[in-house]
Amino acid sequence: MSAWPLLGLAACAAVVGSIACVDAVAPGPGAGSGGATAGGTVGAGGSVAAGGALASGGTSGSGGASQTGGSPGVGGHPSGGTTGSGGQAASGGAPGSGGEGTGGVAPTCPVEQPLTGGQQYCSNSKGSAGSGYGYELWFEGPGDGCMTVHGVDAAFSAQWSGADDFDYLARAGLDYNQTQTHQQIGTVRVDFAETKTEEGGGLTYVGIYGWTVDPLREFYILDDWGSVKPAGVASDGTPRDEVGTLVADGETYDVWKKTRVDKPAITGPSETFDQYFSIRRTARECGTISVSEHFENWEDLGLSLGKFHEIKLLAEAQFNSGTIKFTTAKFVVE
Repeated sequence: MSAWPLLGLAACAAVVGSIACVDAVAPGPGAGSGGATAGGTVGAGGSVAAGGALASGGTSGSGGASQTGGSPGVGGHPSGGTTGSGGQAASGGAPGSGGEGTGGVAPTCPVEQPLTGGQQYCSNSKGSAGSGYGYELWFEGPGDGCMTVHGVDAAFSAQWSGADDFDYLARAGLDYNQTQTHQQIGTVRVDFAETKTEEGGGLTYVGIYGWTVDPLREFYILDDWGSVKPAGVASDGTPRDEVGTLVADGETYDVWKKTRVDKPAITGPSETFDQYFSIRRTARECGTISVSEHFENWEDLGLSLGKFHEIKLLAEAQFNSGTIKFTTAKFVVE
């Protein structure tokens, strides 16, 4: 996306995971997206019910009925798969009626309580989102946008309206003081659930975003997008370099790299740096993003990372109008 302003640095202290942090963010351009169906391995109940085994005699066991494989939800914890009620041997006869379960049905995201309260921002700004989280809102061009930080973990909602040459970025999550590698920070994962709208085409990206220094890197882990799925072409129409693939959270991500030359970054208005993208092959609106697995896989693929400036949930858009609501936005650092 187009140039991003440098907004300055201000030290802070994060509560989450007992991590020191700074509010020092200059959002960088980028593209990407990636996603997949939510939380969704096949429920354990998809196997044949235990009662469906051949009875030793008599009438068929009633336990042959299929189990449902679990109510849909993040991570796919199934409720099915337990032994059927008629699994005991009958007095004689035919096989039990057990069949395959329905656990293969695509899960849906959990029903979330509506977001209420919070602080709304409708101009470029950054600061504390409470509970150790930070937020940032930035947009430019012929359009406008707002962001509401709700004070529940990193949950936020946002809306924007723009056309050509309009860039919008809202994010909330963890800030760091540029002294720790991801190995020193610990293992990071993010539980998220969101709903969104989009009008007018353009580009909409949803996922994880951040920066490192020494070396200077901008990164995206994209689990969802709008009407256009980005891949090997950047938002300015220039190609990205295909690096390889990785597997995380039950799905394959395509990994891309883009070198930016003389572009704004967190360290100055005219920098040269690499962008990294993990783009999920199928979009999803909820689940767990194992962030550290991407960091480790990137390094295995030869993509170096430095000391961390931020790791945040992202909603980024260009050339369109839309809304998003992150009803779950919880960072876990272990």
